[in-house]
Amino acid sequence: MATYRLIPAILAAFLLANSYANERPNVLLIAIDDLNDWIGCMDGHPQSLTPNIDKLASRGTLFTNAHCQAPICGPSRASLLSGRYPHETGVYNQPKSGNALSNDSVLFHGQLLPQYFAHNGYSTYGVGKITHGYEQEAVFQFAGSRGNSGPKPEGPKAPNDVRFHYRPNYDLPYTGTQTDWGTFPDRNDQMPDHQTASWIIPHLEKWHDKPFFMAVGFHRPHVPFYAPQEWFDMHPIENVIVPEIPEDDFLDIPEIGRLIHELPRYPKIDWLRANNEEQLRLCVQAYLACTTFVDAQVGRVLDALDRSPHADNTIIILFSDHGYHLGEKERVSKQGLWEESTKVPFIVATPNGRGSEKRHQPVGLIDIYPTLVDMCGLPKRPQNAGHSLVPLIENSGVTWRHSIITTYAMNNHALRSDRFRYIRYEDGSEELYDHFRDSNEWTNLANNSEYARELDAFRQGLPKDNAPYHPIVGSRPINPWFAEHYERLRVDNR
Repeated sequence: MATYRLIPAILAAFLLANSYANERPNVLLIAIDDLNDWIGCMDGHPQSLTPNIDKLASRGTLFTNAHCQAPICGPSRASLLSGRYPHETGVYNQPKSGNALSNDSVLFHGQLLPQYFAHNGYSTYGVGKITHGYEQEAVFQFAGSRGNSGPKPEGPKAPNDVRFHYRPNYDLPYTGTQTDWGTFPDRNDQMPDHQTASWIIPHLEKWHDKPFFMAVGFHRPHVPFYAPQEWFDMHPIENVIVPEIPEDDFLDIPEIGRLIHELPRYPKIDWLRANNEEQLRLCVQAYLACTTFVDAQVGRVLDALDRSPHADNTIIILFSDHGYHLGEKERVSKQGLWEESTKVPFIVATPNGRGSEKRHQPVGLIDIYPTLVDMCGLPKRPQNAGHSLVPLIENSGVTWRHSIITTYAMNNHALRSDRFRYIRYEDGSEELYDHFRDSNEWTNLANNSEYARELDAFRQGLPKDNAPYHPIVGSRPINPWFAEHYERLRVDNR
């Protein structure tokens, strides 16, 4: 890989320098779907195998306290691509159709990150899962395929009789979820992510007469947790470690917190933990296998960049759109306001920049847009709600925000500071966790008077206004189970 040396020049000065024919640096944006902190450089799981992502972190800045702005694909991507928080746009749930966002030219159409770069002289390329609710042909000048899915996968499809095996009773009707795990298909080139990497590699390796913005979106480890056998072999089932799950974890969580996070169509914890946690071990093994597989695809892309003429003039940003629970809080899913759902890998690597740096301040995917505008010397964009990370990359002691916000459904927010997580639900119920003493978020301190000062600081950081549900997502609560109790809770807590 290209050498990333420490030089005395200020980061921004280098990035604005004329390294070759292009006056501005290129951008390689790598998005990974549903990846939590189970990567080696973040120590999220002792058995993670992610050498390529770890190597990228060693040549850049790893943000160890980074969080999504919505713990579900569509709203998260709408936020980071538009540079606005969900409580500003009203995009709290999944868009109704694959091109719904294109109908809003005030918040989204023509305003998205790749479009802004195109308006400022960049060639833009997109492949794989980058958008969600916006056809990629309308976002990128060169899109890998129609729709959100990148290159269309070739090869066999999983037959219905081997999918959804988590259902204890096969007489039950199909539930609609894709949650499943196992070895499938036979070859790596049958995996969509392998094809995504194969599409972008020749575009990275060729010469460009304009600066480029390339976005590569990988699906794994999104469900179903499928990968060829070789990736499972790297994580032998007899050695798999599963998260610790206390029996009394929900006793101090408000009722609305339990209801809004209830996901009837996902595997039930009792079934997962039966027979010495048999299915949970298989599920964790599959997630680790899928993560190692996608790390290899990241490595293929990074190797192509290093072989190219652009290795010394390309900014790399790698991130996940949200986290994922693998048994914690009694769930295998995203869609939560707890740490496992919101925390994401987030790495920024620049040529000739500082390597193996870590920053522990609270940052968010909302910061990607203003950071790239700053690094590439583009005109400032006042609509961006996030902060440029350049000052924080250059100086770990810079004054920074108190906390970063994540939103799940209207007026339900989590704020994460360097030490605490605070959750406030729409009925006023609260949760507070001290990560210095309780990194698993097992003890809710919201009713502990010793933390009155911390609670007040978080309350001051809540949005003063919450936009109504955007027409593209409707106005219902995200969770159908919660919807059944919604009116009762609203009346009881009026």
